[in-house]
Amino acid sequence: MSISMHLDEYMARRGIVPDDTVVNDDPCAIFDGSVERDGKSQQDLEESVRRLEEAESAILDALGD
Repeated sequence: MSISMHLDEYMARRGIVPDDTVVNDDPCAIFDGSVERDGKSQQDLEESVRRLEEAESAILDALGD
């Protein structure tokens, strides 16, 4: 069901079936189901996590914990 049940009713009365098919507007576009987060690859994200863990460790060492 959509956000507006009025829209759902309108579409149902007219026999309109919602369709979320992706239509490529560029023949070079590739929709493989993968999702990028802020334009970063999984490898970039893993590197960011590693650097954060190193920073956390350095802070804890400096604080004596």
